[in-house]
Amino acid sequence: MKKGIIIYRKDDSLKNDFFINKCLSQLNDSHFQLQFVVEDDVALYLKNQYVDFAIYRGRDYRTIEKLNHLGLKVFNNSLTNKIANNKYLTYQLFNELNLPCITTYLDSESLSFPYIMKSVDGHGGQEVFLIDKLDKKQLILAKYPHKTFIYQPFTSNTGDVRLYLLNKKFVKAVKRENQNDFRNNYSLGGQASLYTPNSQIIEQAEWLARYLEADYIGIDLLLTEESYAFNEIEDPVGSRMLYEISDIDIIALYITHIKKQLEQ
Repeated sequence: MKKGIIIYRKDDSLKNDFFINKCLSQLNDSHFQLQFVVEDDVALYLKNQYVDFAIYRGRDYRTIEKLNHLGLKVFNNSLTNKIANNKYLTYQLFNELNLPCITTYLDSESLSFPYIMKSVDGHGGQEVFLIDKLDKKQLILAKYPHKTFIYQPFTSNTGDVRLYLLNKKFVKAVKRENQNDFRNNYSLGGQASLYTPNSQIIEQAEWLARYLEADYIGIDLLLTEESYAFNEIEDPVGSRMLYEISDIDIIALYITHIKKQLEQ
């Protein structure tokens, strides 16, 4: 029997009980055993329990490295988690792979108003600001003195697209639009609809997933009138939006992938 743990930070687990419970229901049988563990309790849990694998749903790649050091197979790997949770590293990777993306800076000196200011480790549309005057930037820096920010030119867009990729293959895409906010995030009131990307977008996204050797990620694109730009990588990537507008059971597909990997 393979024994595993699914890991969330405590505050995140409260918002993701659907994902947790679905994993628990599908990875507890005669061949697999899965237990939910809060991230802060993982070290203590592993002192008393033998564990073969982990489904890591946090944002600290160092936790994955520690688990790997203890011999655990972890979904996703540390490289994926590290890059996805640092927006400047994400931008650098897009550049390295020659993917179309928004030029990104570590300071705003070369930008004119308005521009976008984001913390490198924010998620869910949080800590993303539209800067139209210097005073606003200074107020944000004062509010978050220990945060690192990136800066991007404001790009008019027609919405953004989240691509869901599983085992390095494209599964489904969702377009998000928000008439009341410059951020299109579903959690911030954005409207979601299924979207069919062209073959070039799919090919580029799968290439990125192969580079990362990612198990399950989201890739966000910004749509413009004439083209698109790779914007962010999501790990962990949520699934609520996909369940609400499609019949794709992405968690079941993810669990099937995990089982196959563990049986090799």
